[in-house]
Amino acid sequence: MRSFCDVSGQVVLITGGGGGVGRLLALNFAKLNANIIIWDINQEAIKATIDLLNQNGFQSIKGYVVDISDREQVYQRAAQTMTEVGQVDILINNAGIVCCRPFWDLPDSVIQKTYNINIISHYWTVKAFLPNMMRRNSGHIVTVGSVTGMLGTYGCTDYSATKFACIGFHESLLTDLKTHGYNDIQMTLICPYYINTGMFSGVKPRLFPMLEPQYVSDEIVKAVRRNEVWCVMPKSIRTLTPLKCLLPAKMCWELMARVIRGPDSMRLYQGRGKVAAG
Repeated sequence: MRSFCDVSGQVVLITGGGGGVGRLLALNFAKLNANIIIWDINQEAIKATIDLLNQNGFQSIKGYVVDISDREQVYQRAAQTMTEVGQVDILINNAGIVCCRPFWDLPDSVIQKTYNINIISHYWTVKAFLPNMMRRNSGHIVTVGSVTGMLGTYGCTDYSATKFACIGFHESLLTDLKTHGYNDIQMTLICPYYINTGMFSGVKPRLFPMLEPQYVSDEIVKAVRRNEVWCVMPKSIRTLTPLKCLLPAKMCWELMARVIRGPDSMRLYQGRGKVAAG
């Protein structure tokens, strides 16, 4: 069994840390004596996370309002963060949004926003913090993807595509770093099933129950501390998804539509009354 690495004193930056799994990640890492940086577009959400950590006795927290879809703003806030706090040891790209509509009902603006936040922003955050990691040959980049990045999902032509892109980005960056000898910069890819944060409100998956946010946060922290390369939740999905490449396509569709009834489940989506973030 892999041993757990010590993260005490390390600086952990979490995008989308103002709520959901991001907030719980902040609390979990704070309990391990890490120094926490919260990036979120919502000032009130940042304050709520900081207040929660303060109430639990943790004071080493900084929060910054950042629109991660804005490249220049990311670079400016990254410079400010490193000046005020220091080097970032663990970067967790957690922020994401979902709309959940069939392709023909997706507004152009929503498609662009989903791409900007769910994947393009990873280029800006990693570009901002990776050079310092490379100079030290040390650090950890965590990409929060999704099972929908392993299997196309109804109502998610934008969301699912960005999560497929997250996997491709992450694996390719890992290859770049290893090829050029940066073996001590760790990379962890997280692919969870639906999480019960309200992001997929109304959806009632039939294959597995929704994952609880605390469980997901706990598993992410474990994966990071064990330097795991790929963490899929639940683990059984990692063995099921390759079937789409092994079984005939028509059979896969029949399983998805008639047995698992994935499209029917996704049609129950209610969201948060706007493009959902999490």
